[in-house]
Formats: sequence, structure tokens, C-alpha cells
Amino acid sequence: FEIETFLNEDKSKIFSEIDLNLIKLKIKNELNYKAKNITGKSEISFLKQKRIAEYNIEEEVFNFHLFDKIDDPNVTYTGNFNLKPFYASLKGELNKINFNYLFGYNDLIVQLLKTEILNHKNIDFKLNITAENVDNNSNFKNIILNSKIQDGLVDTDNTKFAWRDFADFELMESLIYVRDGELVLDGKLNININDYNKVYSFLLTPKNYRTKIEKIDLNFTYNFDKKIATLTNIKIDNKINENINKILMDVILKKNNFQNKIYFKNLLNQAIKSYAG
Repeated sequence: FEIETFLNEDKSKIFSEIDLNLIKLKIKNELNYKAKNITGKSEISFLKQKRIAEYNIEEEVFNFHLFDKIDDPNVTYTGNFNLKPFYASLKGELNKINFNYLFGYNDLIVQLLKTEILNHKNIDFKLNITAENVDNNSNFKNIILNSKIQDGLVDTDNTKFAWRDFADFELMESLIYVRDGELVLDGKLNININDYNKVYSFLLTPKNYRTKIEKIDLNFTYNFDKKIATLTNIKIDNKINENINKILMDVILKKNNFQNKIYFKNLLNQAIKSYAG
């Protein structure tokens, strides 16, 4: 690695360059530290991505804006960190969000949450990221990813997304925690069906099983390590069907979207046939 630091003539600004060849990361930074409010600007190059970060520190509050107007104008993040007491918020707007990058098999976020270092009563953090689409999956859109760390608890309440124009999903009463060394998300999922005929057409469900469905509510537990979702208390239009609860009790995700697509179609059609009788 290489690090270079120097001052301007009146010593009001610090310029620095960091080059970490091992991970293909370069940072050029300009810091104005003699003004009333400390301000700065960084040019960050990582692999093929380039970002600009503008920031300022005012009364122990660190504010920043991360963006790239030229190569990727659809990506922007804003946030702030209050140092005493610690409080932070992050807002992001993306064209596409990559959940495999966020919650993949060996990802940093899952491993960080498993340490439970964030489950501290003095940490107050809010996250809000919106995205138009999901990377490598055209079926989901209008993503609103919400997360909150407060009073030692981590949740994803009010996270929303749409399955094409077929249905809208919302997570409620959720909690992320470690159980037996594995990261788990518990919560409730509310599903509003906008067009049940389109759902059946997508699933290639036989016409004699296409009964009207408007709403689905369920409880779920998702294990990030095992990639298994356990679904319970499944209600269709406020009615519980025991056969459907047995069929959908354990959902085991595959390692690629094509396998998941086939798996989900077969599993859901099996549940639909049981519901229709």
C-alpha cells in the first residue's frame, strides 16, 4: 500500500492519497479543517466503481453524501452520524439492489450481525434504501428496505416490495437475532394480491384450481446460514388451511434464481391445489 499526505500553502487543508493495491482501492481526500465547520471531499475508486463522497463535521455530527453523477447517477447515499450520543442514519437510492451482495453466503453484513456487536442499547441506527429493481431478478421491483437498531434490537419493520404488478409484500413485527450460533430473522409477512389471475398465469396453474385470493398473512422464520424459511400460521383471506401450512412449512432456497423459480412454482402450485380442494 501507499499513503501520501501534504498541506496546502496556508496549511488550511490536508490532502491525502491512499492506494491499497491488494484490494484495488484508491482514495483521494481533501480536508478543510480550519473553517468553523470541518468539510471534506473524497474520490473513491474500488475495482471498476468510482464514487464521490462529500462530508462535513458540525457540532459532533458527521454528515455525508456519496454519489457518482457521471458513471452511475442512479446511485446516491446520504447519512449522518451523531457522535455523542451515538446516533446514525443512512438513506440510499438505487436503480438495482443486489441482495446476494448484502446477504450472500459469506457476506460481511451477516457475519457482523452474528457477532451481536450492534445489539447494544447505546446504538441507535436507521437504514432506508429504495431501489427500482433487484439485480438478476426481474420479478421484484419497488424495493423499500428499512432496518432499525434501537434499544439493543435489530428489525426490518415496514420493508416493502412488489412482485411485478401481481402482489405487494410488507414485513412487520420483525426481529433479527442469533440462535444457536446462526443468524435468524423472525417476523410477519402481509401479502396483498392485486391480480390473482396474473399470479395463476405466471405459475401455470390449471384453470380448475384458480380460486379467488385477495390477501395472505403469515409468520415466518428465515435462517441466513441454512437458507431455510419456516412459514407458519398461513392465512388466506383470514382463514387458516392446515394442509397449506404443512406444505409450505419449510422453504429451502437454492443457489441460483432459475432453480428457485422452478422450485417455487412447483411448491406454490401444490399448495394452491390443496387450497382449491
